[in-house]
Amino acid sequence: MHKLLIFVLLFVLLTVKAQDSYYNLRVDTVTYQYYLNGDWNKLIDTAKQAIKDSVDFKFLRQRLGYAYFAKGNYYASQQQYEKALALDDTDIDTRTYLYYCGLYTCNESNIRYRAGQLTNELKQSFGIKPFRVLNSVDLEYSYKTNDNATRGNPAFYRAGISSQLGYRLNLYQSLSGYSQTNVSIYKETDAQINVQTFDSTTIKQFEYFALLNWSITPHFSLNIGYHYLNTGIKNRYIYTYNLYNQPTKTVKATTATSNLPGNMFCSKLSFTLNRFDFALTGSILNYDSVLTQQYGVHAGVVLPGKLNLYMKSSLYGMLDSNIRRLIFSQTASALLFKKLGVEGNITWGNLNNFSDNNGLYIYNSLDPSTFRTGLTTYWYLFPKISLFGNYTYDTKLIEENNTNYNQHSFSGGIIWKI
Repeated sequence: MHKLLIFVLLFVLLTVKAQDSYYNLRVDTVTYQYYLNGDWNKLIDTAKQAIKDSVDFKFLRQRLGYAYFAKGNYYASQQQYEKALALDDTDIDTRTYLYYCGLYTCNESNIRYRAGQLTNELKQSFGIKPFRVLNSVDLEYSYKTNDNATRGNPAFYRAGISSQLGYRLNLYQSLSGYSQTNVSIYKETDAQINVQTFDSTTIKQFEYFALLNWSITPHFSLNIGYHYLNTGIKNRYIYTYNLYNQPTKTVKATTATSNLPGNMFCSKLSFTLNRFDFALTGSILNYDSVLTQQYGVHAGVVLPGKLNLYMKSSLYGMLDSNIRRLIFSQTASALLFKKLGVEGNITWGNLNNFSDNNGLYIYNSLDPSTFRTGLTTYWYLFPKISLFGNYTYDTKLIEENNTNYNQHSFSGGIIWKI
């Protein structure tokens, strides 16, 4: 009796295994035929059902990844090729398409990480090099206007270069300058004397920025940055008075100059998962004898569709002089046409000594912004040359008298990937 029971159980197990083997073979055969015929929708449906039925092997994941790739769904393709790589981490076809997926999803850290996993022949064929002293150059100029009589129109200019220090290390450096002249006129009048004081303040700021990016894994990256700024302030006073209707007399005060150096250290830990990305940021700025701490949480997603609509929300907490404040920023970007993209943003909160764009920009102007919104247009002119233009509106706050004024910024620049 026991021998009969064992025989029956063994027969059932062998039958189930044979059926599983037949199903696996059928899935392999059918999906391969769909792959040869280019029937991507049928391939996707069949492969997804097979995976749901616990059928999983490298070639199935590769075919599914290629089907998504052929349909232009590069995020889904990348996900399937990563599954295939987990089943065979030596497969060069899988690594190659992961590199392509990084290119088409514009994930620079992922691109460089995957490039390091290609064969030497493929690296040479794609023109991939581990080291490039000059990988890209970018130039930017911005001119700002406002409607306040005591504030001049600032100008900002910047030049940056990117260097590849290996497949997983990238160094970006930038030099920039800022200038503005502010004028205040104070008048006092009584029955005998008219007094006028002319106060001119010229601000010129020099900045250096360096950011090191390390692709830890295809999904994790770490940024470590340093930002130096030196603000030169030149005050010039002219005192005039008129007594008993006599000719105006002028007394020129001694010009006063001062320098305010500043140092900021910043970091960012990023994580990407398919269409989603998350990041934590932090920075410490020591400027004008004030220590400003800034911490941020960021979350973004690329929505399905031809527009590649990207949405990102950021929440910052800032602490300086024992004053805590919150800043919220919302960004949205889309590819309107093949070579034309746009990005819009809105930011609420007091931006005094606020750092943005991985620490590249520090907003330490005389009057902080309390609201900012803008639109940037990118024109991918040639495969390696892009142009960009930006308009930004700011609500500025004069903290001495708690009044607001409006500022309009117009910027433009070029990015050249060498």
